[in-house]
Amino acid sequence: MLSKLSEPNKGVLFAIIAHLFWGGMAVYFGFMRHINPMEIAVNRGVWSVPIAAVVIWQLGLFANVWTHLKSPRTVLLLTFTSITIVFNWTLYIWCIQHGRTLEASLGYFINPLLNVVVGYIFLGERFTRPQFAAIGLACVAVIVQTIASGVFPFIGLSLASSFCLYGLLRKTVKVGAVEGFFIEVLILAVPLLLVEVWLARQGDMHFGANVFDTLMLLGCGGFTAGALIFFAASLKRLRYSTAGLLQYISPSLVFLTAVFIFKEHIDIWKFSSFAIIWLALIIYSVSSLREESAKEKPSF
Repeated sequence: MLSKLSEPNKGVLFAIIAHLFWGGMAVYFGFMRHINPMEIAVNRGVWSVPIAAVVIWQLGLFANVWTHLKSPRTVLLLTFTSITIVFNWTLYIWCIQHGRTLEASLGYFINPLLNVVVGYIFLGERFTRPQFAAIGLACVAVIVQTIASGVFPFIGLSLASSFCLYGLLRKTVKVGAVEGFFIEVLILAVPLLLVEVWLARQGDMHFGANVFDTLMLLGCGGFTAGALIFFAASLKRLRYSTAGLLQYISPSLVFLTAVFIFKEHIDIWKFSSFAIIWLALIIYSVSSLREESAKEKPSF
């Protein structure tokens, strides 16, 4: 069935799967509030290595991996993307553990519009006046949130910008989705293990302490590997702005988790900023869909 899909349709399917993984992670990490965010990030990376290695072996891609490892430019870029994504992981987990899941979801709602800006500046993608208006509304939402809380939403924007940078670099580096992810976590493996050793010496390591914590930390690798492999695969098949369009799925799930499961307080000002963001996303989405439909119409 998958073989019958066009490459863009495969990209859409892979993106949806990736964002369902990410949306579900908020609930998953909610069960680990007692664990240091850095240890969770460490285990996300470390346990992704054997999972990615098995996938590489099954697909017969070790020769490709070796070829990419011999390219200093590719290794340098993937080193940078790996550092960027670990920063994003740690900050996101910290938000969930400290009752700031709404701020995390705001960041990921802003992220698609930030992707549009980056696609315009660096990838030569173009968009319409309604899409410009959507970006302007996103700026208004940030201003509203800043005025309401008295603090510029650094957390949300840090999550949005770091994930946007990660996506841009992964789209431009010439490496397959699975091989790229494997090289990323392989690069991270030793530094992350050193962090785990440091946490153990500080008496702050939960891996091996009990069955529940150990299994939950092991599961982080499966969630992470699945999400990033599918996400990277989708980026290779979609326009960057289209990929941004699909990124509404995970922040929507995170927002619902924050309000209905974690019971985080949302006042009128926070709700107003989210409402403005949602309006911006609707405007952008409708404009993008019309643009894609116009391209598909046959010309005579």
